[in-house]
Amino acid sequence: MVTKESESDKRDNQRLNLSFDISLADQKGKTINVSATGVYFEIIADDVDAYAPGSIIPLQISAVDTNERKINLSGEGLIIREDIKETSSAGSKLCIAVQFTEKLNVEMDPS
Repeated sequence: MVTKESESDKRDNQRLNLSFDISLADQKGKTINVSATGVYFEIIADDVDAYAPGSIIPLQISAVDTNERKINLSGEGLIIREDIKETSSAGSKLCIAVQFTEKLNVEMDPS
């Protein structure tokens, strides 16, 4: 009997299904899941080609900790995959998988 290894079985890091704000150079979106080595997120974009696999993009993920302090994670990532989910007059809804190219910088808002 042959068993097929699922995609999630091949991953080195656990993915957490968490929705955080994510900011790119000229776009804002929401994360779908996050791991220590990457992020999968959704945005609405006019320029689909700007998010082609192989592109390196700057990004910032914003989260809130249990004490309601804002945490910002920033760095760069390599686009591994993009999926166009739908297209409308507002732009194309894209889901993008990014592998971090470096450890993310962590900053906390002092509030």
